[in-house]
Amino acid sequence: MACPFPGSRSNGTGSDMGKTWNGSGRISGKADALAALQRVNETARSRGNLALVPQPVTTGDQASVQGDVTGVLPCDFRLQPLLPWPGGLRKGATVAAVGSTSLLMLLLAGAMRDTGSWGAVVGAPMFGGQAAAEAGIPVDRLALVPEPGPDWPQIVSALIDGVDVVAVQPPPGAAEGVLKSLSARARQKGCVLLPTKPWAGAELTLDVTGRHWHGLGNGRGRLRHCELDVQATGRGRAVRPKRATITVAGEPIPPIVVPPAPPRPVEPVVADTGRWAHLEPSPLPADPWAGLTRTSYTAPNRSRRDRSAGNVTT
Repeated sequence: MACPFPGSRSNGTGSDMGKTWNGSGRISGKADALAALQRVNETARSRGNLALVPQPVTTGDQASVQGDVTGVLPCDFRLQPLLPWPGGLRKGATVAAVGSTSLLMLLLAGAMRDTGSWGAVVGAPMFGGQAAAEAGIPVDRLALVPEPGPDWPQIVSALIDGVDVVAVQPPPGAAEGVLKSLSARARQKGCVLLPTKPWAGAELTLDVTGRHWHGLGNGRGRLRHCELDVQATGRGRAVRPKRATITVAGEPIPPIVVPPAPPRPVEPVVADTGRWAHLEPSPLPADPWAGLTRTSYTAPNRSRRDRSAGNVTT
């Protein structure tokens, strides 16, 4: 590890840990390294530009052990295994939530619910306030800009300056340079940027690769919950892909079992002998042809002429 200041050396044994390094020579031990970092921080304070740095300069082991809990927004426990930062979303990070509005709502709800933070959603006209409230997002601290128009970069930049979490759906064909500049501004202001599409310069991308709805039976039922297959990729600590299946839209609800209704008793058919007992069945109708007798019919004799004899016989 080289230093731009020439001069003496330190023995690096740890005995001079409390001494101030005078900036001369090459760093030869941990004491010189810590002294150099202390000089960098003191120089930044004296110049009044420490605000440009998210946190004072430290060594890598201190950052990994101590962590920066003050620079982290909480996250839903279902998404925590996919994040490279302990405790939640690092302030100033750009985390792309691609493929599902439910995933975006989980990120917003976890970061805003118990912290008093403010959030904004830009360029997503289908983002509904009722669904956001049901997902646990405090809508009284959520600003919606459904149609930002061509000046959307300026609107997002202004929101980054005063809002803790900003979700943005960039229009098609957004310039890569604009996306990177917005990420740089979010990093400087300590705002968590949540784009809903692949974003140039994002530290982490959460991509929904599959979804499975549950609750429908064989021709009956209703949708009860959904399982999302999420893959996390990114840079730095997130360079190794991670996968997880999370449940949204409520936890699995056991099906409602309705007991069958008891069978209705079959009433026996009893002949009614009281009300109609005095009535007798009607006789069969009389045959109108029954009184008629069949008689034979004899045709009367007719005179005929005996053509052969020329006589008439009767």
